[in-house]
Amino acid sequence: MSDFVDLFTPSQDAVIAKLKAGVPPALGSVHQHVKQDTQPPFVMVGSIDAANEGSKGAQAENMTVELHFVTRGPSRAPLMALMHAARVCLEGAALEADGIAFQRPIYLGATVSNAGADGVTYAGISTFEFIAEPA
Repeated sequence: MSDFVDLFTPSQDAVIAKLKAGVPPALGSVHQHVKQDTQPPFVMVGSIDAANEGSKGAQAENMTVELHFVTRGPSRAPLMALMHAARVCLEGAALEADGIAFQRPIYLGATVSNAGADGVTYAGISTFEFIAEPA
């Protein structure tokens, strides 16, 4: 079938748009790509995986999206606040992209790290999934 469309790019862009609209800048910035020397706190769209959910002749993909979080400070509290803000704005939200229909994201889980070697850097990952298909 030659009518397949790119679902990765609009899925990533829709997630970023939702995070930029909903995560308070005071908690952290939102990125698709973190440039060298970018200082925390920030959230970045990490790995995106797709699994075929379409029937014969139809395109639908189960997109699994990781969000990576990095903060610095004397505790994990700022990291957990940033992760919670991202969950609140993304879980069950209406994602939008021209020509693409999305099911609302489902929160799958998260991991919060201990402090890194410097004693003040904390990282976390949250995972969400949703179906994306051509509209």
